Amino acid sequence: MWKCLFILVIVTLTFTCSEGDVLRDTREVSSKNIFGGLWGNRPPLMEVNQPRTACSCKCGERNEVSRIVGGDEAGINEFPWMARLSYIKRFYCGGMLINDKYVLTAAHCVKGFMWFMIKVTFGEHNRCNATQRPETRFVLRAIANKFTLTNFDNDIALLRLNERVPISETIKPICLPTDSKNLYVGVKAVASGWGTLTEEGKVSCTLQEVEVPVISNQECRNTKYTASMITDNMLCAGYPKTGQKDSCQGDSGGPLIAERKFDKRYELIGVVSWGNGCARAGYPGVYARVTNYLDWIRENTQDGCYCSG
Repeated sequence: MWKCLFILVIVTLTFTCSEGDVLRDTREVSSKNIFGGLWGNRPPLMEVNQPRTACSCKCGERNEVSRIVGGDEAGINEFPWMARLSYIKRFYCGGMLINDKYVLTAAHCVKGFMWFMIKVTFGEHNRCNATQRPETRFVLRAIANKFTLTNFDNDIALLRLNERVPISETIKPICLPTDSKNLYVGVKAVASGWGTLTEEGKVSCTLQEVEVPVISNQECRNTKYTASMITDNMLCAGYPKTGQKDSCQGDSGGPLIAERKFDKRYELIGVVSWGNGCARAGYPGVYARVTNYLDWIRENTQDGCYCSG
């Protein structure tokens, strides 16, 4: 859901619209990114990958230090895998740490952007608090899957960071799914991000969270979306009949997570992608289905150190 298209002028590098402006495609469906990019990614040459097996840490450990639209403010460092993406010093998307060197996000958050101008921030709760100095990294390479702008299929991308991220109590990676065939239908999942709290509102200073149930793709195709809009690479979550709870603009690229029953840790099941508005009845949120990309993720992150799953 591109809600704002910043027109980048090569010489002046100035913006011509605000964070609340709207860009929609012909179907009135837009991304949950704050703005869209105009320039392509041309990553530098990569050094030879040096595969690493596992780190002495655990993934998916949510910090329950305290007990989005229709959601609540998250606890400080409650979601230690959260990453905030900034472009030319402006927040525009979310992401999540999957190992000490890679962040997963939405493809529409990197396609058309200059990779070297994306800054990634970790261990942050209040992004408006200038007195705190969270961990920051820059992007060496953006690897987007076969993203299709016409229907937002394959809306998933990897960011390779310029330095490894130290794993600590406040910065931990999210687990990848253990069962590639799990459809998660009926599971109560949690989305988090600094996106707007209402459809046309302002982005949040503090990290927000919202719980939404996963629905089947067939049910999603029977909503106000047309069947062709929901591909097998997508996952829908929300309340189709009532709306009220959803991710929104600025939440793009952020995580949709679910608790595993066998160890109470969390795994990543979706990446915030698109939807028609925010929390509208008949239009649940649409996410990239992470289980469809596990091989692709592993193949492109072999030099990252994964915490034990």
